[in-house]
Amino acid sequence: MIEIADFSASVNLEDIIPEALQDENLAKEMVRAGQEILQRTIKSNAQRHKRTGSMANSVKAKAPTATRGGDVVGSVTFTGKDKNGMNNAQKALWLDYGTKHINGTAFVRSAVKSSEGAISEALEQVFNSKVKG
Repeated sequence: MIEIADFSASVNLEDIIPEALQDENLAKEMVRAGQEILQRTIKSNAQRHKRTGSMANSVKAKAPTATRGGDVVGSVTFTGKDKNGMNNAQKALWLDYGTKHINGTAFVRSAVKSSEGAISEALEQVFNSKVKG
């Protein structure tokens, strides 16, 4: 798997979440909310490079999982290959960063950057719905 961009937020849950809410399910729900936003934004940005739609349609969010350390992580990645057998993640990497033959367009990196505020809001909404809810 090739990872192009990484967005992370770190919070000590014990400091801000009542013990009753300190469970993996809340964290997974929060991560899923952020993944949905990032997936939509990357997919939208990938449309600029649309010839067949294969790369844009390959943007998928993987189910959040808990690490051994107790952190919950999720990823948004490019899956599969296009009709010519080219790996969509590799194609996205080349388009984002460029090669010696083409200039990069930073469509994934810009999606991560432009989504930060919306992702933070989504995490807060999920959290507040459980705390107040």
